[in-house]
Amino acid sequence: MNIRLWAGLGAVTTASVGSLITWSVVEQERNPTPLAEVIAAAPEQVPAAFRAPTASPWVPGTGVTITKTVPVPGETIEVGQCTVAYSFTAGEQAYAITASHCGVPGDKVWATVDGVEADFTAPVGNFIYSDLYDEASSRLDVGVIEITDPWSQMPAPEPETETVVAEMVGDLPEVICKFGQTTGETCGEPISQTGVEILADHKGVELRAVAATAQVCARAGDSGGPVYADLDGRRVIIGLVSGTRDSDRSLACTDPGAGPMTMSYTSMPAIQTVIDRVIPDAEYQPSS
Repeated sequence: MNIRLWAGLGAVTTASVGSLITWSVVEQERNPTPLAEVIAAAPEQVPAAFRAPTASPWVPGTGVTITKTVPVPGETIEVGQCTVAYSFTAGEQAYAITASHCGVPGDKVWATVDGVEADFTAPVGNFIYSDLYDEASSRLDVGVIEITDPWSQMPAPEPETETVVAEMVGDLPEVICKFGQTTGETCGEPISQTGVEILADHKGVELRAVAATAQVCARAGDSGGPVYADLDGRRVIIGLVSGTRDSDRSLACTDPGAGPMTMSYTSMPAIQTVIDRVIPDAEYQPSS
């Protein structure tokens, strides 16, 4: 089987699938961010600072491999790797949230082993929603995976992170962090909670997405991973990794020559508006 690997959060100058989102202040000025309108239109939520899914079959930071079709021996296939922000249930069905640019409805999802190899024994899920490719898009880099095999043992990051998500994001602490399958945990200062980014997908289609930014390093494969902050003494997921604007993405995060690092991420309150629309019966419990 011939496999061509791509990864979400690739460089914007390349033709790889899931090419990187870049952020532009000028673009924001020409196209005022609709984020406030998106959040204002959200259904009334439980009056708590944050909440936790009733059940979470995949822990935050779980790595997944994504293909358009089921691999066939002897055929070339595009293979992508991304990271899951968190998972939840709705009735007897389970779902996971990752970046929209990682896949489109119908894509197959497989377990990723040791952060590199894919287990193609059987798919563990399917993409059922990808906001950036939807006609009714909210311009949010949010994708929904339907978990078809919640019993499969998915490799979990160490240490595991509790699944607690922010209902509202106010003032952030001086340092926030993210976890991705490629670079693990990296941290830095938040920059802005609004902005408009441009994503060029593998077909050269230009997509716009609303996102926040922070001085945090991310690389190919980190897309969709949880962005979190310590709030009220707890580690709370405040968003998911969307893109980056580093000067040299070929260098490791710890390399002094990597230059300034600006990671973009989709904010959790905006993510919730998508989930409330696509999976309205998602099951949460207040977490105070």
